[in-house]
Amino acid sequence: MLAAMITFGLYAILSAESNPAHAARLTNVRASPVAAPASRPQRFALEDEMVRMSKPKIETRESDTLSDHDSAELVEEASVEYEDEDSQPIEDIPEIEEEAESEETPGTNSLDSEFLLEEIGKEWQIKAGSGQSATTLDEATGEAVRESDTSEFEERLNREGAQTGKVQVSLIWDNTNDLDLSVVCPSGERISFDHKTSRCGGRLDIDMNESPTSEQPVENIYWSKDSAPKGDYKVFVEHFEHHAEEDLTNFRILVNDGDNNKEFKGEITNDEPPQLVCVFSVE
Repeated sequence: MLAAMITFGLYAILSAESNPAHAARLTNVRASPVAAPASRPQRFALEDEMVRMSKPKIETRESDTLSDHDSAELVEEASVEYEDEDSQPIEDIPEIEEEAESEETPGTNSLDSEFLLEEIGKEWQIKAGSGQSATTLDEATGEAVRESDTSEFEERLNREGAQTGKVQVSLIWDNTNDLDLSVVCPSGERISFDHKTSRCGGRLDIDMNESPTSEQPVENIYWSKDSAPKGDYKVFVEHFEHHAEEDLTNFRILVNDGDNNKEFKGEITNDEPPQLVCVFSVE
């Protein structure tokens, strides 16, 4: 027995060199942790707020809460009543069709999204207080540009190989901060970096400066020819990440509604909520 134990011990030590995992268990050594890079949040901040506010609050009253004793009595009474009744054959019991619960994504309905945007805007306005200006999200903050020069938009879009469409929204700015372009469609569906393709045919194909790579970035959302549905479109900008030395970032947005080009300009900082820059209609 002693010889067998010695033999097994020698085998375990010799095999450790060819089996590092086994050696680690023998020596009780743990691998040093590897630092993982911080991942980008999964949602646009506007979507976070819409999801949070769309969840109903469930209030529990004391009268609705049963003690263990009361629950036991109710179960016992139900059992007695069931035993007293005539049993019904299983085949005679009508089948109860369970209605499948439809999981609606917040903002898929235009009325719902408008209500949520209004409520979220009110909350942000309260949080801002008197020290910082804020507006509700149904009030456009972008300033219309009378004489628009689209050459810079065209240069950056061509540089990145952006797609074009009959309806198109493009965003440009001039530092390495990470701004994000988002459009809420007439159906209430939102297009942004975390939801790049919509059911109505819209697509975000250029998303820049998640890493601070360019001082002349551009972002682009487009609908292919005749695919954009009729109705109102809401264009939002969010200052997602502060990379540059300066925080305040001036931006420009070019909108093609299918008939005309319209340019809007504005500014935003990292501690501000997303801005509703403009609303345009497709006829």
